[in-house]
Amino acid sequence: MYPADTIEAAQEASKLFSQDGRVVQYYDPYKFAGGAIAEGLGAGAGQIAWDIYLFYDGKARWGKLPPPPREWAHQLGDSSWADPDHFYTGDGLYRVLENFMADLLPG
Repeated sequence: MYPADTIEAAQEASKLFSQDGRVVQYYDPYKFAGGAIAEGLGAGAGQIAWDIYLFYDGKARWGKLPPPPREWAHQLGDSSWADPDHFYTGDGLYRVLENFMADLLPG
């Protein structure tokens, strides 16, 4: 989304999650994934999802568009397409993401 979002920056950031096999990170300079995710969440064509957190259970199956997430949150502010009921920042974002993970992960 920004000029500094390079393949090298993505590779460096992916090291934060390298110990957890459940996390997958991709570098998508053409924003194909962001477009598909936005469309799957009900946005019109041409919208891009970023600063977004999607949570799926083990039953989710991906096709041409992503399946609806079990839970999701975003930091898109006054986005014209992202549901404001899913907007969080700061400590509120931390708490909601923690709750989503607790609901999905065993133990």
